[in-house]
Amino acid sequence: MDTSDIINSIVAFTGIMTSVLTILIIQESRLMRKYYSTPEISIYLKFAEASPSLMFIYIENLGMGTAHNVQFKILEDFKYYQTYAEKLVDKGVFKKVLQHFYPKQQFKYLVDSLHERTNEELKNPIIIEVKYSDEVGKSYERLFHLDIELYDGGSMITPGDTHMRVISYRLEQIQKDFNNLTSAILKSMKEKDKKSE
Repeated sequence: MDTSDIINSIVAFTGIMTSVLTILIIQESRLMRKYYSTPEISIYLKFAEASPSLMFIYIENLGMGTAHNVQFKILEDFKYYQTYAEKLVDKGVFKKVLQHFYPKQQFKYLVDSLHERTNEELKNPIIIEVKYSDEVGKSYERLFHLDIELYDGGSMITPGDTHMRVISYRLEQIQKDFNNLTSAILKSMKEKDKKSE
């Protein structure tokens, strides 16, 4: 094998490797473009920061792309709303089509208080169907089963396990101290008035 054959072999090998790397780069580029243009809508339940009984529903676009013509349909709603609570179907995005749902955009709605609820009242999940499309018109359809029963027994430690709960606890303590101080001052003033009569 002479030098020209070796050089030709090296050039051929280099050409093949360049072609393979180019294909890999193109595939990676497509995946990155898809990642940055795909919306990912998530719906989940979460307790309020300062209360372990107030249940909220969060609707969020976790993806990097904007979702278009987003339609939310509640197939099964929470069945045991308290009298002061509005049903989910009467709230925000559940009432009409959301034209654009941007990345990291979030909606939050109160479901209800779970305080003193029976197991039977928490048994049925909230089921929500979501339909939307991405930038290129590809359609998506997702079904969310939000199992409220999983959140039964939520409790709060004192003073709390988050900054918001600690702040809430401290404010409650300040309010109690202020009320006690006010009561003591008013009682002292009444006793002083009685003595002056």
